[in-house]
Amino acid sequence: MTICYFGDYAPEYARTRILIKGLRLAGATVVECNISEGSMFSKLRALYTKHREIGNYDVMIVGQGGFRSMPLFARFITNKRIVWEPLFSLYDAWVYDRKLANPYSPKALLYWVIDWLGSACTDATLLDTRGNAEYFMKEFFIPRRKMFVAYIGADHDVFSPMEWKKDRTTFEVEFHGKYIPVQGTDVLVRAAKILAGDPSIHFTMIGSGQEAKRTQALASDLGLTNITFHGFLPQSEIKGFIGNADACVGLIGDVPRVGRAIPNKLYEAAAMARASINVEGPGIRELFTPGRDVITVKQGDAEDVARKIRELKDSGKAEEMGKAAYETYLRTSTQEVIGTELLRELHEWFDVVT
Repeated sequence: MTICYFGDYAPEYARTRILIKGLRLAGATVVECNISEGSMFSKLRALYTKHREIGNYDVMIVGQGGFRSMPLFARFITNKRIVWEPLFSLYDAWVYDRKLANPYSPKALLYWVIDWLGSACTDATLLDTRGNAEYFMKEFFIPRRKMFVAYIGADHDVFSPMEWKKDRTTFEVEFHGKYIPVQGTDVLVRAAKILAGDPSIHFTMIGSGQEAKRTQALASDLGLTNITFHGFLPQSEIKGFIGNADACVGLIGDVPRVGRAIPNKLYEAAAMARASINVEGPGIRELFTPGRDVITVKQGDAEDVARKIRELKDSGKAEEMGKAAYETYLRTSTQEVIGTELLRELHEWFDVVT
């Protein structure tokens, strides 16, 4: 099968890179038609020209990018079947997660229409969990036959197991992310406050974004000295912090979509044989088993987060759970596994003979 991977997606973005690598490892020919820089109109003009120069292909995948109406543009320039990979609902993220628009405002309606239109004008929509697929089906009236699921996974060329430091006396809790509400960085800081009396537990928080200044101000107001903050770091450096951790933190915020998600940082930790702390929900249970290869907590509950961190430290099972997480990752979410399963679904749905 020949696939045209199309749009203004960022080629270095983990989700995109893993899908393209996985499809190629599974035997698909992936031709990239990508313009990620410039104004919206210059990108569309360049994409139109570049697409005309591409030879025949079987399926187009519109990758997740900045221009959310890209599926509609793709529909105008090709008669091939199109799969849209939005990664997330713009409506859900901006209205209910980041709370940047009132649910009954014209802006919220616009976000809803953009999500609906992207799925309505394409042949299938690709999401990262079954829970998110169910959300799209119910919220935007998409038939089940038009939904695919491909887990996010991790890039094994970047994230791979590191040996545990046996002589370490500090129990290290690591977080990296964009500081959006679903991640619950304020919850993690409050958990750190509860555990401040135990000098053997330390937190490292990496990243920048919407809630970064507020999170750091909260830590300062609480007088915390058990958290070290770092700004944005490349994956090559984040890998070292994950390898130095006893537990990594995924999504612990108090927003509706948190229970449907499996965060990329959980896959990255699992690929390095580290267990993660994440909100209990159906998303996590699609692949992981709480208490065996992941630690689950109540949504937005700092006391529960602190309790689970203390229990994991006292039990001495962090390494054991990390190894179990790695086994789950190898079985379910390597690039090869993800690419093979997605290619199989594409063959079945589009009935393309290769």
